[in-house]
Amino acid sequence: MDESSVELKNLSKQFGAHPVVRDVSLQIKRGEFFSLLGPSGCGKTTTLRLLAGFDNPSSGEIFINGSLANGAPPYARDVNLVFQSYALFPHMNVYQNVAFGLEMKKLSRSQIQPMLEEVLSLVRLTGLESRFPKQLSGGQQQRVALARALVTHPSVLLLDEPLGALDLKLRKEMQLELKKLQRKLNITFIYVTHDQEEALTMSDRIAVMDHGRVVQVGRPEEIYEQPATRFVADFIGETNFIEGKIVSCDPPWVKVDVQGIQMSALGIPPYEKSREVVIAIRPEKIWLQKEHSSSSENQFTGLIEELVYLGTDTRYLVRLSDELILTVRQQNLDHSAFRKGDRVYLGWPAPCAQVLHPETEA
Repeated sequence: MDESSVELKNLSKQFGAHPVVRDVSLQIKRGEFFSLLGPSGCGKTTTLRLLAGFDNPSSGEIFINGSLANGAPPYARDVNLVFQSYALFPHMNVYQNVAFGLEMKKLSRSQIQPMLEEVLSLVRLTGLESRFPKQLSGGQQQRVALARALVTHPSVLLLDEPLGALDLKLRKEMQLELKKLQRKLNITFIYVTHDQEEALTMSDRIAVMDHGRVVQVGRPEEIYEQPATRFVADFIGETNFIEGKIVSCDPPWVKVDVQGIQMSALGIPPYEKSREVVIAIRPEKIWLQKEHSSSSENQFTGLIEELVYLGTDTRYLVRLSDELILTVRQQNLDHSAFRKGDRVYLGWPAPCAQVLHPETEA
């Protein structure tokens, strides 16, 4: 049995002479929470619209549950779409909004009622059937849009930044609710977002897009810990980029000279001596202490030039040389441990630093 719920093969879309989606190929498994992540204008929403049938591809193929979907109208595809704006009918109450799709299928009221009760209970809207959208909170409106999309039991649910209009606290609550709902229903979710934390929190796998192309696909921890390109490392989370030249290579370790300072990092050969490369290192991977450590290979001295208290942690700007300043983040176990102007030791385990290939940099 084919495990793919959705498959895109060399999918491209142009509007006039402007390419928006470029040669995208993806396999999305049944029951997977899959996110398309990237900045505005990267092609993620257009990819979703191509899947839904609202736009036709310029080239390439779309398969849904193993069947070619190219040319099929939206109503003939076993998918539903939840919009960022929810697109609720303002003149219809909750019951009427959710029942709309079932009524279009000519189901009777006796058939609709149990289906409606089930889905409203699922999204915790029981008792609100007679309310109109303007009488609901943002989170409740979002649940109505979800219920309307789920009540017809699609095999694939497409979600276009559905939490974008919610405040931060409610958005975080709804992220957990959506993931819990997806697991309970075992429906394939394809979720579009520009919010890195949202994608990392909810997804089984993520496709990072840039300028219409998919630049990396992987589990959240893979995307964060082993970014394939400088763009991915820069877009997801915070990263220090350190430019230097290869001194030696002993796979999988690479030694790099950075303004006279030698650093060890993880790299994939081949590397030629003196080749210019970039090291990526996350700020939270770097340790700070007042005394020299005998257990760390990458260990340097620096001067704390600035610090910002962030509650759970503190962000430090530490100068290693005239042109090299690193951002370091440390949990606030003792937020008064370091002060501006302190001379400190800092370092990181070699596996936490990654050499990026120049040809894969953004």
